[in-house]
Amino acid sequence: MESKSTIEHDIAELEKQLEAKKAALEHDKTETGMEGGPSEKEILHDVVGQKIQEHIPAYLPTTQVPISITPEPPSYLSQELKNKVKEIIDLVFAKNLDEGIKEAGKSGNPALVDAFHDMLVDELYDQLIEKRKIAKVE
Repeated sequence: MESKSTIEHDIAELEKQLEAKKAALEHDKTETGMEGGPSEKEILHDVVGQKIQEHIPAYLPTTQVPISITPEPPSYLSQELKNKVKEIIDLVFAKNLDEGIKEAGKSGNPALVDAFHDMLVDELYDQLIEKRKIAKVE
């Protein structure tokens, strides 16, 4: 029987994926000689987007990563959707990432899933900074 995942376990897994993706990007940079590249937050956005796609194959994450100080749902969402996104984020941190993704997927609303993705990245990014796993982008 498989044990239930916790948010701490999920964050540890995301940290590993983030490090692997950063290492691959660094390798690509040295091979191509190109400077620059995505920020850690952009990489995290991509990693979380891939995780969401495992559960919601039709989801196509946006490439834009809004960098906000406090995680807030996009202003274009209705108050009802904003409340639902916050509920799902709370579910992720109360249970685990998979449960939150499944709940977002049940909505069948691409705008809600996209807002959930962006807010979740903001929350996880803040947690990783607090744990000193990544450096804050100024």
